[in-house]
Amino acid sequence: MPYNYWLLIHLFGVLGLLGTHGVSVFAMYRIRRQVPDREKIAETVAFSASTVVPMYVALAVLLVGGVGAALKGQYLKEPWIELSILILVLTLAGMYALARPYFQKVTASCQIRPSGVPRVSDEELVELIRGPRAHVIAAFGTVGLVAIVCLMVFKPGLGT
Repeated sequence: MPYNYWLLIHLFGVLGLLGTHGVSVFAMYRIRRQVPDREKIAETVAFSASTVVPMYVALAVLLVGGVGAALKGQYLKEPWIELSILILVLTLAGMYALARPYFQKVTASCQIRPSGVPRVSDEELVELIRGPRAHVIAAFGTVGLVAIVCLMVFKPGLGT
């Protein structure tokens, strides 16, 4: 298959990843306006979680297309490809380490005990959701994405 087809598959994967992952970013900021409505927050977080499988499918398409394009374009041993892959892995690991516990804590904080009392106070819920964690998560992912896009566009080391 020609290089441009592999690149197209890669870009479709990127679009799919951004679209599905964008739901989680939207949810992360949407819940900031929903506090202290625990039911709405829980629904928004559940909606975000429903996009995890499609996000991983899009990531797989991105990787297959990217590796195919790198092989076809003879870029696989180029430092910018290696660095892009490293940044992708580190960004995925960092996002998993930052975002997953955050959403789990938000979900747990929205739960109501059998006695009818919330697990955490409204004040604690507001502090959790409106705290800086969402900004840190978004910034971490954005920096990784921007770095990879810059490497793909400028291909340092190729003289292009």
